[in-house]
Amino acid sequence: MASYAHLVAMEPPVGSAAAASEKSNRVTPLVEVIRKIEPAVVSLFTPTEANQIVSGSGTIIHPSGYALTNNHVLPKPNGFAIRANDKPVRFEVVSRYPESDIAIVRLNPPTGNQAAAYRWPFLPLGHSSETLLGESIVVAGNPGGRGMAFTSGIISAKDVLEGGPNAMIMSNYTNDRRGRLLQFDAASNKGNSGGPLVNMDAEVIGVVSAVIQGEQNIGLAVPVDRVRDLFKRMLEPELAHNKTTGLELDPFAKSGTITRVITEGVADVNATGEIQHDLQGGDTILSVNDFQIRDAIDWYLVLESLLPTCDQLRISYTRENVLRETTLKTSSAPSQSVVSDRPTNKGLRYSIFEGSFSELPDFSKLTPVRSATTDTLDIGGLTSDRPENFAMEFTGFLKVETDGLYRVVLISDDGSKLYLNDSLFIDHDGNHPAFPSGRMVRLQAGLLPVRIEYFQGNGAKTLHLVVEPCSDRRQISLVEMKLVQGERLRHDGETP
Repeated sequence: MASYAHLVAMEPPVGSAAAASEKSNRVTPLVEVIRKIEPAVVSLFTPTEANQIVSGSGTIIHPSGYALTNNHVLPKPNGFAIRANDKPVRFEVVSRYPESDIAIVRLNPPTGNQAAAYRWPFLPLGHSSETLLGESIVVAGNPGGRGMAFTSGIISAKDVLEGGPNAMIMSNYTNDRRGRLLQFDAASNKGNSGGPLVNMDAEVIGVVSAVIQGEQNIGLAVPVDRVRDLFKRMLEPELAHNKTTGLELDPFAKSGTITRVITEGVADVNATGEIQHDLQGGDTILSVNDFQIRDAIDWYLVLESLLPTCDQLRISYTRENVLRETTLKTSSAPSQSVVSDRPTNKGLRYSIFEGSFSELPDFSKLTPVRSATTDTLDIGGLTSDRPENFAMEFTGFLKVETDGLYRVVLISDDGSKLYLNDSLFIDHDGNHPAFPSGRMVRLQAGLLPVRIEYFQGNGAKTLHLVVEPCSDRRQISLVEMKLVQGERLRHDGETP
């Protein structure tokens, strides 16, 4: 096991240290906040084949050099970052979640420094659920690619609909699941994308992502609570490095709080099924191999750093305010199981159910009006006689050709759910327009049991499934995806 004697993450967040300031009325609270955040914000530049440079911004959120940004400012997996007045350093994309336009990059240390020992200044992530309407904020970024600049303003709105129609129309929707954005009035321009929206406690509460063309003082940011919610799904260090700890942490807790300890398929279990380490739900992780753990995001970033070379983790934690330490041995990440090889026919079985729905129903309590098989998920073609107000259930198998890491994307308008081996894998329920929801998973070659549920309220009838190998998280994209159809969809028995 590699040695990590240095305390890489024991430095306090940039915003936590009270910097000395001149005794001047010019040094306002705003000036103090900008002084705190400036060292941890970077300008990003990505060269492309067309001899162009795409500029954006990012925020260092961990002393190992991990920075949070927008996916759309990263057309390539490598580029250059400039912090304050420093020389450019190279960065590399770690992973992306294009569904919500977020990504993680890692900065190389300045020349002459070792990556394992270099400590970057960083900003803590706040909680956007605590945001106050009208509270003062700072926007930091790289407008026009000209380098770092700061603007200030207020939170103008806390729940702006992402891609939604006007508020009058939306008031008629029940169980709407569209994404929400933070709106602010500080100046923001092209190049600010990916930079932080910061409160006066120097906490990141959003990722600046867009402005509304033709309107004044309308900036939009992805709320940091959405980042917290999707961070594991974006990074998946255990799946990517094929090692699992068996631990799940609360993504919204203000500490590294364990919510679940998984024993199935975990190496640290003896012959009687007892866990060898001492961790349990409710424990708070403080550090892993001397890397500080402030919350679940720290946990996943530390795993990203350690798992490529470490099979055992030395974990310090508290239980009922008592400091403890244990060693956890990792094991191979679990894969979705497949059924034994058997004769099957092309296509999935499906049934159609009538009704007006705002969320997926309990299909066991409904009687289908029609059942058949299909080798596509073409809802429009399968329900040409029904413009709206129906639900569908598809069952069968997905034919997986090879073992490995895959990315599964479910796209629907309106709600849908995907089950693998009868366990909910993607919950995409509720009223919403057609947009994707994706996750990574390890699959075995063979026939994977699947079930897809879908309901149509009104508007477009859309349902697509994508299952593609994910050999490189840096290249995750929603462009040119291949839909699952034809021979990859299978069912048992005779066609109904």
